Amino acid sequence: MSTRGRPKGSVNVYEPRDLERMKFLGKKYKRRRRQIKKTQTDIGNALNVSFQQIQKYEQGKNAISTLRIEPYRIALKIPAHRVGYIVNKYNPKQRNIICEV
Repeated sequence: MSTRGRPKGSVNVYEPRDLERMKFLGKKYKRRRRQIKKTQTDIGNALNVSFQQIQKYEQGKNAISTLRIEPYRIALKIPAHRVGYIVNKYNPKQRNIICEV
């Protein structure tokens, strides 16, 4: 019988630059949530997660899965063209690549 997934009891180990990115994006999401005057519970209901999970996203303790990025953007009413700007502003290498096109 083959085992699937990671071993029981193991934890995610993030690199320091990934932790910085999670905190950076969490601050951006929190600022936007406050701008549109929504609570963590409101956003959690839109994403079908608890408000504690939204807290973790905003504090940078948990990474936002790729399946939740688009619903999160819609819940925060962020225009699609602004999402790339947030990520590219944080990562100057990506900004240079996109500007060359």
